[in-house]
Amino acid sequence: MAYSSDMPRRVYYRISDRLDGRFDAVVTIEPDTVIRRDGFDSIAELEEWIDGLRVLMAALGAPVAQGEPAGSSNPEKPVGPSRPGRLRTAR
Repeated sequence: MAYSSDMPRRVYYRISDRLDGRFDAVVTIEPDTVIRRDGFDSIAELEEWIDGLRVLMAALGAPVAQGEPAGSSNPEKPVGPSRPGRLRTAR
């Protein structure tokens, strides 16, 4: 399915725990854009960033949903696309 600029896109995010105790966020904007933000010091800091993302994406008509962690099989939550896309690092 081709997307035009006026079609709402789905946005999913995943939270990853790091070995150093910090957290990373990976955001997928359908169809093929992946944004990664590394090194949040706390879950609260990461959630604040996600809240800002929700506000921004809501203004664009693209709701944000939490995606499934890799290997999870809960059918009630949406799962982001698994094909590789463009990777952008958020600052």
